[in-house]
Formats: sequence, structure tokens, C-alpha cells
Amino acid sequence: MKYLGLIILMVALSNTFCQDSPDTDKITHRPPTVAGAFYPDNADTLKKWINEYLALDEPMEVKGDIIGLVVPHAGYVYSGWVAGKAYRELKGRKYDAVIVISPSHTKAFRGASVFKGDAYVTPLGIAKVDLELSKEIANVFPDVKFSMDGHSWKEGRSEHALEVQIPFLQIVQSGVPIVPIVMGSQDFETTDALVKAIVKSVKKLNKKVLLVASSDLSHFHDQRTAEKIDSPLVKAFSKLDYFKIAMNLYQDKWEACGGAPITVVMMASEQLGANSAQSFLYATSATSPYTSTDTSRVVGYFSGALYNDNSGQLKILPELTEDDKKVIMEYAKKSVKSAVLNTSIDINEKQISDRLNDEYASFVTLKEDGMLRGCMGQTFTTSSLLNSVIEAGRLAASRDPRFSPVSEKELDKLEYEVTILSRMKKILNPEEIVIGRDGVYLRMENSGALFLPQVAPEQKWDRTELLENLCRKARLPIDAYKSTKAELYVFQALIID
Repeated sequence: MKYLGLIILMVALSNTFCQDSPDTDKITHRPPTVAGAFYPDNADTLKKWINEYLALDEPMEVKGDIIGLVVPHAGYVYSGWVAGKAYRELKGRKYDAVIVISPSHTKAFRGASVFKGDAYVTPLGIAKVDLELSKEIANVFPDVKFSMDGHSWKEGRSEHALEVQIPFLQIVQSGVPIVPIVMGSQDFETTDALVKAIVKSVKKLNKKVLLVASSDLSHFHDQRTAEKIDSPLVKAFSKLDYFKIAMNLYQDKWEACGGAPITVVMMASEQLGANSAQSFLYATSATSPYTSTDTSRVVGYFSGALYNDNSGQLKILPELTEDDKKVIMEYAKKSVKSAVLNTSIDINEKQISDRLNDEYASFVTLKEDGMLRGCMGQTFTTSSLLNSVIEAGRLAASRDPRFSPVSEKELDKLEYEVTILSRMKKILNPEEIVIGRDGVYLRMENSGALFLPQVAPEQKWDRTELLENLCRKARLPIDAYKSTKAELYVFQALIID
């Protein structure tokens, strides 16, 4: 009977809002398509459920401006209470518009689709679209288009991931217009284009916006496996490390059906002022207080916020003692030797402080008679700082494509430098690069290249020379960094020599 009621409701709403013309240019209101399935189709019941989720615990009282949220999108009995942990933080806050970004589960298409209609409708009423902001966002890049892709209710199964967020917003941000965006492709290029389009448009129109990413995490593992897969992603979110999240999702090490919406919201939120991130709750379908507790096949859920804490920046580099630095250099040398002699490394756990177990990427630079002999490392890591250094040393000794492997007779002649990297921070303007402080990573299409912070001062490059040489290293035209398709990231470093 529940699904019969859903069908009747959908037909009734379709007749109400779509009688004007089948012409998609005249589409105005999108009716609810998953009411009665993902959430109640009765307005009073829906309000009751949402208000219960919002009241489960006391608010975290995030101090500062909340700019972005990450929330799950499963049926409310599974994930509504997790979403409520984030949405309750919005009470009393004022926004000009809410940009909601979801993945497409039902239709494959290129790029991102900004809804071209006037409103999304739920049992709670009409959520109007901010057409001015929507059109502005869709007018920047070809891959971010003004369309019905991912929003349509006339082409088989309709998308739920965006729709299920609207009732929460109608309760906690009543009357605030929305900008619904569905991502049909979650590649780096679409992510970059959408971030740039949102930031440029919001700044141009001078609007205070909230960004909402709709995503679940791992799917259909047992409880223990799900927690093992998902907990590193939640940890990276709390460190504002969207680059690590994006790369691990790309390599299929982590799972999130809305991974690109998460990284878009993280990147855009930072560009709009966020400097901190806070996770509220991680749970799975098995731990919901509103449904069954089967732990053999679960889905992971997570909610968190991106905000400006009004107190400066996140800690971006480890605070190491002199003893820590000596241990790092010792194991850098051991790793090079082990790569050359094909031997193993014994780690003395008594030497290893907790600081060396934190996750930081690193590079090891080798020189011989003052000349570069090898330099390799990682842009991100999911292992400890010490293991990162060990791996970088092995790579520098044996895998740098510019040099032959280090020989045994060279071991006593080598000079060592270890560079510990902060997280990668996306920048939209090359003028933000500070020579001597920032390392730079460039990615464009299938090419990429990196320079450590010390390279530009050593070579006496200015910012333009740094970027042109970075393009050469990536085998791109020297002015490729000016392209709208170029992605630039900066990072800082702690150097041990």
C-alpha cells in the first residue's frame, strides 16, 4: 500500500506541475519522486521525523561561520539521524542560498547539471531555486551546464540523493532558495570546473551561501570492514585534506558514491573562507536506532561541517623534536642503503615517537658532489611519516626516471635532504604562490608535475619562471598553467638536512 500511495502521489503532482507543456524549456517544478520510500510522504510525519533527528543530542555549537556540510542520502530510517547531526548546526544561521550537490545514481552524463527549473517540491511544500545564482554557475564552463540531466522525473528511476536533503533544509533554513546540482561524472576535470564555477559565481553576486555535499560512504561490506575503509576518509576530512580524499577515491582505496561532491564542497568552502573541518558522526546502516542491526552487509554514513573558526589556520606540518629529525634522517639513509643492497630494514620501535606515526607525505633528495642524484616521494600518503620517508628513500635511490639507480660505491658520497609535505591546498590564482614558502603541484588532463618549495630559490626563479618550468616538467606548453583546465595546488614543507 505504501508504494501504491507513492505512485498516486507522483501522478497527482505530475499533473499539477507539468500540464503546461512537455517542452523542457518550460519545466518549472520538480515533484517529489521518493516520498513514501526514502522518507515519509505525509507532511506531519515528515516534520516529526526530522525534528526528532535534529533533537537527538545537543548541538556541537560550531563556533564560526559554517560554509559547507557533508551529509548522507540513504533512506531516513538508516541515515536520517546522521544527517540530523549536521543540519541541527544550521539553526539560527542566515544564508542567501544553499547549493546542494549530489552524485547521479540513475543517469550517466558528462559534467555537472545545474537544475533549470524553478523549484524542488516535497511534502513540506515548494523549495524555490535561486535562478540568478544557478544561471551564473552554469555560465562559466561547458561541463557545468543548465539542464535537467540528473533531475528529471520522466526518464525511469529518478535521482534520490539530492531530493532527500531538501526536507531538512525546509525545516532548518525555511524559505532560503536552493541551487540543485547533480554530478554526472566525478573525474578531476569536472570537480575542478564546478569548484571554479561556484566560487566565481558566489563572489560575483556577493552572496552568503551554504554548500551541501550529499554522499554515503562504503557499500555492502561487513561492519568491521566498513569501519576500516571509512575511518581514514573521515580523518582526512577533519584535516581538510580533500586532495588525499580525491586520490584515494580515484585509486579505489576508499569508497563514497558522492566522493566528488564531497571534494567540491571542501575545496569551494575553503575558497569561500573555511579554514577548519569537524566531523559530527560516523555510523552505518547497522547502527541506526530506527531499523534492523544486520552487521554483515552495511552502508557507511558520515556528517561533518566546514567552517571558519576565526582563529587562523589548521596545523599543517608536524612539530618534531631534534631527536625525531635525527631518526628520520637515519632511516632515510637506511632506506637508500637497503634499496641499493636489496636488504630489509629493522625498525627500532623504541626510537619512534608518536609524532613519527602521524600521516605526512615526504620526499627524499639525494645529491652527489653538490649535483642532484635523485629526488622522489609522494604527494599524499596513508601511512606514517616514518614509513613515508623510508619509501621515498627507496624510490629516490632506485626509481627516479632521470637517473640510473644508485650504486653501492656511491653510498658514502651521497648527501641527504628530507622534505616533509603539508596537505595540498587548491588555489585558483597563481598570484597566491609565495616563492620560498610554497611548493607547487600542477595537474592538467593526464599530465602532472611538482616542485618542492626549495627549488625556486635554488634556481633563482620568480613566480612566472617557476610555473613555466613546472609546465615543461609536465611536458605541457609553458603557458599551460594559465588554462582554465589547469589545476594548481600549493603546499608547505619542513626540510631536514
